Amino acid sequence: MFSHVRRTGSSRKAAAAAGPGRDPAKAAPPKHRWRGFIGGLAALGLVVGGSLAAALPSAGAEKEQRYIVVLKDGLADAGAAAATQQGSYGLNVSTVYRSAVTGYAATMTASVAARLAADPGVDFVTLAREFEKPADPGPDSQVAPLWWLRMGGALPDGKKQWKQDSIDVNVAVIDSGIDAGHPDLNVRGGVDCSSGSPSEVTPTDDVGHGTLVAGVIGARDNDLGVIGAAPGAPLWSIRVVNDAGVITEDMLICAIDWVTATRTDDDPDNDIQVANISIGGPGTETANCGKGTDPMHYALCRSVKAGVAYAVAAGNSGQDIAGFVPATYDEVLTATAIADFDGKPAGLAEPLCGSEDWSVRGQKDDQPAYFSNYASGSEDEEHTIAAPGVCVTSTTPGGYGVAHGTSFASPAVAGSLALCISKGACEGSGKEVMAQFLELTAEYNQKHEDFGFEGDPSRPIEGQYYGNLAQIAEY
Repeated sequence: MFSHVRRTGSSRKAAAAAGPGRDPAKAAPPKHRWRGFIGGLAALGLVVGGSLAAALPSAGAEKEQRYIVVLKDGLADAGAAAATQQGSYGLNVSTVYRSAVTGYAATMTASVAARLAADPGVDFVTLAREFEKPADPGPDSQVAPLWWLRMGGALPDGKKQWKQDSIDVNVAVIDSGIDAGHPDLNVRGGVDCSSGSPSEVTPTDDVGHGTLVAGVIGARDNDLGVIGAAPGAPLWSIRVVNDAGVITEDMLICAIDWVTATRTDDDPDNDIQVANISIGGPGTETANCGKGTDPMHYALCRSVKAGVAYAVAAGNSGQDIAGFVPATYDEVLTATAIADFDGKPAGLAEPLCGSEDWSVRGQKDDQPAYFSNYASGSEDEEHTIAAPGVCVTSTTPGGYGVAHGTSFASPAVAGSLALCISKGACEGSGKEVMAQFLELTAEYNQKHEDFGFEGDPSRPIEGQYYGNLAQIAEY
């Protein structure tokens, strides 16, 4: 997901003039420290067989840690319950959830968490996980923006195909933020969940990852820079990375909760229909939408039920998505990555990304990216879809750059989905939209036999399912 990036110049003309392997700006965005899951968490849920004790630290290890508390349905007010339990148990509530989940995040000791789990108003309690930056999947260098062409994008005779900001589907970028001042991006607003509680902000992005994601989703068709899968789509930034470079579960639930709340507030202009999460970590599928074991899964299910469709990155470990969350959750569209080096199908291009030769990694044109995770079980296959994830040119804070990873396949899927909704081809609830989108994608691939790639369902790789290739050509 998060991937190292090299920044280039500030216009499409500059990027094109630089040519393969040349970097006009010679500047990389700042590096940040990313931490993995807290030691000792081998599985998603902390509650096993109704008991929290099995997953708690040993006696005497009474340091305070961050927990997610999910309250039972039917409580009049989550805030009042949180305040009462804070006073009764001596914990410290940091934020209250009311939309995707009824509950709150808090710091407390393990023994307090064990006692709290037995409270008649509490459904379940879990230790808040932390999420990590996967290993960089490959080199970074400047290339022409070919991923858009590979998905079927075309501009007739060099003219603009899209009216300025004509796509009316709100898309949330749950990431490191977005550079709201970037001229290629239609950023409508955003919140900062890096503290675990949402606060309205003018979006910024000190990391650069979220701005890259945003450009793949919706960079404008404005004769500047690059073009996104859903050009000009209104973007909403939700920051879930703190200043130390850490992503925690309470931040992600804060983001999901805020996105869900837009569906029920008094402002119809901010209703989020599509959200992208290019973040993940180890974990497994949980039954019953995670109720009783996995608050993030639980929140996502409720958010989808409220009308939001999610695209998430498969991960960059070259492994089965069954071991990664949120990629393995059935309620999301999970994006694997393919490698394309010429913007065309047929696999005829040399595997060159600028001056970097990807053949040293065994990579070939129009095949799955060597680093991409994949599905193998039938349930995971049902929500897996592919998009370009190598040599992806997109926006960066103050300019443009090239990046690689399923982080950038996922927003290509999110943009394709937003386009489908905007064109009226995908309608209904989050679940219905996802099902229609997958069906239309499969139909397009079957109709255009040479559109796909070596490893798609028509040309499968045994034991590794990457899905059909998302398209932006026909809705």
